[in-house]
Formats: sequence, C-alpha cells, structure tokens
Amino acid sequence: MEPLTVLSLIQLTEDHRKMLQSLPLPITVHVLPDVPFEDLPAEVRAQAGVLFGNGALLPQAPKFPRLQWVQTASAGVDRLIGTPLWDTDIAITTASGIHATPIAERALAMMLAFRAQLPRLWDFKQRKEWPEARWGMFDNPGLRGATLGIVGYGAIGGELARQADALGMRVLAMNRSGQRRSMTGYLEPGVGDREIRLPEKMYATSDLPEMLAECDHVVMLTPLTAETHQMINAAAIAAMKSSAYFYNFGRGGLVDETALIAALRSGSVAGAGLDVFAQEPLPPESPLWDMSNVIISPHVGGMSAHYDVRAASVLIENMKRFVNQQPLLNLVDRQFGY
Repeated sequence: MEPLTVLSLIQLTEDHRKMLQSLPLPITVHVLPDVPFEDLPAEVRAQAGVLFGNGALLPQAPKFPRLQWVQTASAGVDRLIGTPLWDTDIAITTASGIHATPIAERALAMMLAFRAQLPRLWDFKQRKEWPEARWGMFDNPGLRGATLGIVGYGAIGGELARQADALGMRVLAMNRSGQRRSMTGYLEPGVGDREIRLPEKMYATSDLPEMLAECDHVVMLTPLTAETHQMINAAAIAAMKSSAYFYNFGRGGLVDETALIAALRSGSVAGAGLDVFAQEPLPPESPLWDMSNVIISPHVGGMSAHYDVRAASVLIENMKRFVNQQPLLNLVDRQFGY
C-alpha cells in the first residue's frame, strides 16, 4: 500500500500517534482542530487519505482529492445526509460503541430519579419544606420487575439492557428486522450484549405499538432516518401505558414533540427524560422547561471523561483493519442512513 496521510480534527494523545505510526505502512499524521478547509496547508489538502473527527469540514470531504475514508467521532451521521460527502463512494465509519456506557448510565439515572421522586425532593429542598404527606410520595413501582422497552438495539441498547437486567428489569427490544443478529460494530471490553441474548423478546419496527403497550419505561436509541422520523407520534404514544415513562437519547426528530407535550400535560404519559430535542438548543419558550414531570438534559448523554481518547480508539482499531484490508467497524450503510 502507498503511504497514507491522516488528518485529525481533534487532538490525539502521544500514545495514539505512536500506535498510528507503528502500523506496517508509512503514515503521516496532521492534527489541525477547528481549521477551515481554505486555511489547511495545501499539502494536507492534496495528500489526506483519512479524515477523523467532527464538524463543518466533514461535508467538504469530496474536496480532498485522495480521501478514501471518513472516521467520525460521533455515533449519528444524520447531519451528513444530503451533503456532498453523502453522494460519494468515500467510506464513512462512526464512533458508535463509545457512547454505550454513559448513555446507559444516564438513562438509568433518569429512571431512578423518577422512581425516587428526586425532582420533587429537590423542590422541597429549594423551598426548605418538610412535607406532611411525604410517605405517599413513594407509591410508584420500583425498577425491579418493571418492563423496559429499548427502541433501537445496538451498542447502547445492549449496554442498557445489561445494566437493567442487573437491576431485575424485564427487557424488551426493537430493531429494524426484529431478529437476533450478533453485533459486528465496535464495543469496549465488557460492555453490551453482542449476541443479543438479554431481551425477552425482539420486535420489528412494524410491531412497535405492541411493544410499547407492554412497557413501564421506553428508551429511544434508534438513528434518525427518513423512516424513523417522528416514529413516536400521537398513535405510538396512545399505545403506551399512562403510567409509563419515556426517554429519548437518540435524536429529537424521532419524536413528534407536540404530541409528547400534549400527552405529558394530559397524563397520558407519566413523565419524560429528554436529552435531545426537535430544536437545539431547546428554546426558552418550550413548555418542556416548566413541566414538573420532565427531566431535561442538554444533549450531553454520550459525553464522558476522555471522550476524544475513546473516539480515537475506534480510529486506531479501524486503521489496523484498513492497513490489513479487513472490513471496517461501524461502516455506514447509506441506504439505511446509519
């Protein structure tokens, strides 16, 4: 193979640089965060074969004449759909898998917060109130024995199922086919459910209402595509129990936000934990801010300590595969949009 130039849009550790340069191929690494295409050195623009990171430079990937592959530092690629990059043969891979633990933990944290009435307890603290009727606050069911429905069973869904199973929850899950097919993407050691053994039952997309009717907690994790846009609409919400809690860690466009707000107001849904929204930042005038049965997180569900280091670990693994002419992990299928 010819020498390869890697352009990283995020910082790399010295260890990662050494790993790249130890591969059996002459590799030049340029680390240039936040540099517009026009300001890149001409040599980098002419020679870059691999682009790693996020940001405004990714859609301009076709401007790099020798580019073969884009490794994103995010799990979703919905922002790349319809850009010049999307209509090329340049391979796109994601950092899917590094978000599994933080998102699973935050989803469970929200479930436990509702179970323990933490939002109400915080209000009491703010008011310095010791309520007389406090014993009746905790009559809602616990997580043990509750049914969790996971919409989108990939790396994150598998880790959420693993953690929920440890708490004694019953797990149901949905993926596009409804089949139990081993996961082939990137997973950190000891994380997830690669063989898809944990869900009691798998549902196809067409059977979503049937699954929703069973659930006490529903967590959205599916990618945003033309097919999944507003898949949680008024009809889907109507299929849920009025005692159920809804959580979205996928994309805001998966949910008809107007229908969800109406359901939260009417009591058709007990509460919601939301990390993503139709419009971000969430506008100050959104009714969601003032709802006592809503927990809001500003799209930080996948964030973790050393995020860039973890994303670079996916790059390193895929670089090894690239050099050895093996299939890349987390390769985006443009037909499905993820």
